Amino acid sequence: MKLVLFIMTCLLMHTYGATYAQRVTIMGRNATLEHLVKQMRQQTGYDFLLDKDILRQHQSISVDLKNVGLVRALQSIVKGRNLSFSIEDKSVVITSTQDSNSKIVSPDGNKTGKTEASGQINDLVFDANNPIDVTGKVVDENGKPLPDASISVLGSIQSTRTNGDGEFTLKDVDEKGTLLISYVGFEPKQIKVSSNIGQIKMQKAIGKLQEVQVINTGYQTISKERSAGSYAKPNMTILENRTGSMNILQRLDGLIAGLTVNNAPNASQNPFLVRGLSTIGVRSSEGNGYVGTNRNPLFVVDGIPIDDVSSINPQDVADITVLKDATAASIWGARASNGVIVITTKKGTNDDKLRISYDAFVNFQGRPDLNYFKTLNSKEFIQAANETFDAEIYPWESVFPYVSGGSGVAPHQQIQYDLARGLISSATAKERLDSLVAIDNRKQIRDLAYRNASLMNHTLSFSKGGKAYSAYGSGAYTNLVSSQPGEKNNTYKLNLRQDLQVGKFIQLNLINDLTYGVNSAKRNVQITPNFYPYQLLRDGVGRNLSIPYMGEVSEEVRKDFEARSRISLDYNPLDEANYGHTESNNFLSRNVLGLSIKLWDGLKLEGTYGYTKGTKKTEFYDDIRSYLVRNELVQFTVAPTVESTPVYYLPNNGGKYSINNQNSQSWTVRNQLSYNKDWNEDMHQLSALIGHEAQELLVNYNGSTVRGYNELLQTYGAIDYATLGVKGLANPVMPNRGNQSLLSNDNFIRTEFLTRFVSYYANVAYNYIRKYALNSSFRIDRSNLFGLDKSAQNRPVWSIGGKWIISSENFMAGTKWLDNLALRATYGLTGNSPDPGIAASQDILNAVQNGNLPGGTGVVIGTPANSKLTWESTKNLNLGIDFGLFDNRVSGTIDLYQKKTTDMLGVFPTNAFSGYSTIIGNLGDMQNRGVELSLNTLNIKKGDFKWSTVFNVAYNKNKITKLNVESPVNSGMDRIWQNYLEGFPAFALFSYNFVELDELGDPQIRLADGSVTKTPNAAKASDVIFKGTYQPIWSGGMANVFNYKRLTLSANAIFNLGHVMRSDVNTVYTDRLYHGNVLRDGLTTGNLHSDFAKRWKQPGDELNTDIPSYVSNSSLSYSRRDIQYYTYADVNAVSASYIKLRDITLGYSLPASLMNKLHTEQITLRMQLSNLMLWKANKEDIDPEFIDATTGIRSMLFNQGTLSFGVNVKF
Repeated sequence: MKLVLFIMTCLLMHTYGATYAQRVTIMGRNATLEHLVKQMRQQTGYDFLLDKDILRQHQSISVDLKNVGLVRALQSIVKGRNLSFSIEDKSVVITSTQDSNSKIVSPDGNKTGKTEASGQINDLVFDANNPIDVTGKVVDENGKPLPDASISVLGSIQSTRTNGDGEFTLKDVDEKGTLLISYVGFEPKQIKVSSNIGQIKMQKAIGKLQEVQVINTGYQTISKERSAGSYAKPNMTILENRTGSMNILQRLDGLIAGLTVNNAPNASQNPFLVRGLSTIGVRSSEGNGYVGTNRNPLFVVDGIPIDDVSSINPQDVADITVLKDATAASIWGARASNGVIVITTKKGTNDDKLRISYDAFVNFQGRPDLNYFKTLNSKEFIQAANETFDAEIYPWESVFPYVSGGSGVAPHQQIQYDLARGLISSATAKERLDSLVAIDNRKQIRDLAYRNASLMNHTLSFSKGGKAYSAYGSGAYTNLVSSQPGEKNNTYKLNLRQDLQVGKFIQLNLINDLTYGVNSAKRNVQITPNFYPYQLLRDGVGRNLSIPYMGEVSEEVRKDFEARSRISLDYNPLDEANYGHTESNNFLSRNVLGLSIKLWDGLKLEGTYGYTKGTKKTEFYDDIRSYLVRNELVQFTVAPTVESTPVYYLPNNGGKYSINNQNSQSWTVRNQLSYNKDWNEDMHQLSALIGHEAQELLVNYNGSTVRGYNELLQTYGAIDYATLGVKGLANPVMPNRGNQSLLSNDNFIRTEFLTRFVSYYANVAYNYIRKYALNSSFRIDRSNLFGLDKSAQNRPVWSIGGKWIISSENFMAGTKWLDNLALRATYGLTGNSPDPGIAASQDILNAVQNGNLPGGTGVVIGTPANSKLTWESTKNLNLGIDFGLFDNRVSGTIDLYQKKTTDMLGVFPTNAFSGYSTIIGNLGDMQNRGVELSLNTLNIKKGDFKWSTVFNVAYNKNKITKLNVESPVNSGMDRIWQNYLEGFPAFALFSYNFVELDELGDPQIRLADGSVTKTPNAAKASDVIFKGTYQPIWSGGMANVFNYKRLTLSANAIFNLGHVMRSDVNTVYTDRLYHGNVLRDGLTTGNLHSDFAKRWKQPGDELNTDIPSYVSNSSLSYSRRDIQYYTYADVNAVSASYIKLRDITLGYSLPASLMNKLHTEQITLRMQLSNLMLWKANKEDIDPEFIDATTGIRSMLFNQGTLSFGVNVKF
């Protein structure tokens, strides 16, 4: 509060008045209106705003005025010409009273048909019989407030502007007067004066592409004119029409400059990046990516930070603002270094009319494309199997012993071994192998393992309100039919926002958003590593086939295990799908209470109080018939011989049941004082706030597993975990670890994470004569994530920025082609903190349960202390230009930025004598530099036809300037596996410098000294070469929108350019061909990459191929060569650049005559085609969105070429 009062006092001391008693002398005989306007502009320095049509219509005006007031001169000019004028600030607005857009309208927007009596305005006299105070609120077509809209009284100098809530007050206005409301990008509107006008709904100006200049930071709503920050907004129409996903963030793809949406499989840890990567994070010990610090932007919904926005219904979203630089995002403090995405949901209107809207769509996504994988067909595979079979190196006796890692013997291998052992003739073997060649299982896999996917959504919403109360509510149902048979996904949503005006000074709003999801799934048909291209799932008469070799043991071993345990180890993939299921349900309640109390003119006390609670329960059940349960039971069965009576250490009836529960709750309390004031006829504008915020997030997980579970009786068997889980079971039938079996201690687990933040913040925005803006913010965050050290807990962040609106300067008055030009500059500090439990300045202890300990429970140091641990810091410099040209037919922004992150959190090496090789600490620095362009153009506007374009492109390049790695990088593979290395960009991709194959078909590489080698492990870190980064350097999108009468056609393309990826290649060049290649997550087959057929086979082939030879003897292969010299070669690092036509949407609005018969306001039908066309820079037919760029493993190709139909009805 002291800060606000201090700033106000300083500004008031420097306030001075400005007079409108301008005197002019204008003379002319049959002069044009343009000539007279130029004279007045030169003499007064005022800007004159009027339509070009008005200039053309008034070509003969005779006046002779000497040293008269400006208003008097204007009265003389407009008199008898159906013109009116208003003066605001140093601008004169002249409008036509005959223009339909300028007719006097009532507050509800209905035209009265009356026009103002031109020429009857007295100079600076408000001939007011009964002067009154006028209040109102200006909103757009959707009821969203328009702050900083201009409100003026026609024929007088009285004017004001709306505040952040779109509200205004004008005192002592002639009750017979007329208000002129204007806002950039909207048609001006004239309104009859009344004491409480209520809500004034503005209509967008057709053809004027300037975006709505409203910025929502999550703390306040301000005019973009007043802020120097870098903000971006998507085209909401495009976003609402996208039907490929219900995730609002996925729909932002290609709509925001600098926001990269990563869809590739390796992007799970950084699916959304704003202006590149600002933090590295900590590699998870489980190998599932990076944890420790959040790489994603901060997501804010209705002023409250949340972790996951996937539950937000896109139809409920009114506005999205992306805060990118320090001035825009620093108000959010130490968690804003990755940018902030602010989402505002819809609210009710205040026009006393009940409005109902229904929106629905269905998106047909089809089946995944199995042909995307480059594999051998059955003929090619059998040929490769015959060429590589070697019974001497891999004799029959070495194939099936379970303890030596043997596996099931596939049909083609059985035939080959039967021939080698003399059990069948060559003719019989050929006949049997030829029968396999004739089989192609891809159709069966497509039809039986997958189904047509679809996404359907229905949303019914209403809006209602009056002057004191308004409400918006919606109900939604979403049905996702995945490509996995037997899977069900249903989501139900209820959303209600209520706004209440209590008297003149108090406003309340309450948001209640509920989401309930119900999901169930059978077991997917498992296409395991031993599934071959000839293997069918069902025979010719429709019976599901048993495929016992897929159980990972040979026939001889399987029969022995079955005989001793008395348990079948048969495996039938299609039957297995019915032997287990997963059921889950989740519930999320999001509640926000807002309070605003007017304390004084422009001064408000505002409070925001949020509470979110989420629960998720997931149940897994596999009955005794499932291979999973049978296999585990055999592992814990003791039967030394076939004659022995089996002893079962696990229940041999009932299934395996697991339940996982996740509960989370968070609350946010924010109280702030805000001050918004314009004075001296808008010469000074001040927006300031100061506040306090506290947040807490508590997440806990618990889970348990029981065996021998009976679903009907809900009973389960007892298990000796102390023996099976600690000591292990010796000499079981099927050991899972050496000669014993060890059971995971999964009977019960519980974890809990608590995060707390306390913050103090202030923000000031000052604008002088609507030309010069100055912004500043300051915030201190305190977190419990750094232990008890106060200095470690505190994180001050700040920003400062300035803006110069050059186009408002007098010297720019004669520049007709330039409508808007502004320069921006900002600098500030943001930060980041570790995830709970990952790092701290104090030791974090974990409880350990162990049956060998007295009492069974002990305590260990789970997270060692780092007394020097501190926050990450990101310094952000941004320079920007806003421009509008040719009557704003071309408008946009250009931003240049530099982000320097210091004290990045990650795995930090420590003294080994401390008892830990690594701890979590501040390990390095990173720098991002980039440029962004957002461009809006109106290409053609002629009659009923309009063509407009929205284009954005962003360039980002980063570099790790300092990094203390966990272990030294010595070998070539050490460097290849390092995505983060000092002196290189993040997401770096390194490769061997491949030369060619030698005369044996072995890959050779060139070392840094120029020598060529194929010797294994010969390459050092300096011998590998940098190929680029697998994160796009250039990204963006372009939308073309065509309008003709009631038809709308839009085409949206996205692009990501300048990055690289590893191509998918064959990786099997030795050993017995039974394991095959990994083709995608969850789909690994015994098939081989199609490149295997093109491998080196005989001397001289090295002249025609780079694909290495196959060497049966694995010991020989590993000793004489290194296959990774090829699989990680530079020739297999290819461009990942691509351009994709993301969607084409055709919309049609039914004619008004038909809608009247249907008693509706609007009916719009739409059809959309998604992911239709792809241009890619690589020649390997790789879609970069469906491959892991770091490993070259393709993922399942889905949701390409989808078709959707939708309808929107408004009542």
